[in-house]
Amino acid sequence: MLFVGAGTTGTLMGCAHYFRELRRRVWIVAVDSVGSVAFGGVPGRRMIPGLGTSIRPPLLDESLLDDVVRVEEADTIRTCHRLARSGFLFGGSTGTVVSGAVSWLARHDMREPTAVAIAPDLGERYLDTIYQTNWLEDLYGPDLVGADEPASIRRLA
Repeated sequence: MLFVGAGTTGTLMGCAHYFRELRRRVWIVAVDSVGSVAFGGVPGRRMIPGLGTSIRPPLLDESLLDDVVRVEEADTIRTCHRLARSGFLFGGSTGTVVSGAVSWLARHDMREPTAVAIAPDLGERYLDTIYQTNWLEDLYGPDLVGADEPASIRRLA
């Protein structure tokens, strides 16, 4: 399984084409932000840059994908903070991909899958946003970080 974030979909489509050309049976799962319209759906507020689009990306070919998982920004932030507490400072795109991968795997009964999630960014550019208490509280309220996390995210520690 390969979990890839969907922004412009360049990396996603490149990976999908590569594995299809090799005729390797690798599940390709796109990870997108809730509020993005890349795969249809209702546009919504997205405050974390990196993944998601306000238009359908011209590169996107859904026939090459096996599934799509959409991640709420609150779950992205919780995942980033959970990973940071374990010593990994990742950005919002990576937090979205990891959150999507963990939740997708938790919902599907896979027998010891080999799963890879592409981590497209580090967290240094997000110190003033997803790692800044005032920014988080202003946009999401005081209880976002440290609130009860989904069981799938707790397993990251």
